[in-house]
Order: sequence, then structure tokens, then C-alpha cells
Amino acid sequence: DLAFAAKHAGVIQMADILPARRARGPNEPGGIKFGHFCDMVQSDRKYPNDPVRSSLEIVAAGTMLFDQIWLGSYMSGGVGFTQYATAAYTDNILDDFTQYGVDYIKKHHGGIGKAKATQEVVNDIAT
Repeated sequence: DLAFAAKHAGVIQMADILPARRARGPNEPGGIKFGHFCDMVQSDRKYPNDPVRSSLEIVAAGTMLFDQIWLGSYMSGGVGFTQYATAAYTDNILDDFTQYGVDYIKKHHGGIGKAKATQEVVNDIAT
């Protein structure tokens, strides 16, 4: 199914048209809304108590579709342009960093969704 979608994206009819500068047709993979894509992956349903795994499942599927298929073939004109980023989502680099961030928020700010909504907290978490 994935190979068919990559080769024949025009027949699936699930995406909106892109801006005129980028559009080749009415159904490019780049036109799939991020919210729709998150609903398609359904990792929140599968991993309701693991926000790290849920987020990483969506990121992995998104990078495969948007980076490898759409940007790799359409934007660059061929295969190989986006291979530099492959290690970021085929290794545990992003997994470890995301898990560290959640652990930090739990330890220093009381958990996900419990941190104060201030710029100082944002700066603390971001650095």
C-alpha cells in the first residue's frame, strides 16, 4: 500500500491542493493536513498513556511521507536529496531526547500539562 501511494499519489484523493507555486496537481502528498495525518496514524489511541511514543509514531510517519516521498521526489527532482536526515528518525536520537524532555518536565514542573504558563518556564524547558 505504501509503495502504491508513493508512486500513484494522485489516485488516493486525500489531500488539499497546495499553493500555486508548489502544486503539480490537486492531490499532492504535501497537501495532507497535519491534523488529518495525526488522526490517520492514531497513535494517541494505541498509546494513550505514553505521550513520547505517541508523538514519535506521528513524527516517524510524517517524515516518511513528507520528507522521503514528497520532498525527496518532488522538491529535489529525484532520490537521494533527503537522505541526510534519515539518521534522525531511524536511530534513537529523537527518542532519547524526547524521553529526557518528558522526564525533565515531570521532575521539575510537576508533569505534562502542569507547568506554569510563563516565559521563564518555556526558557527552562527549552534550554
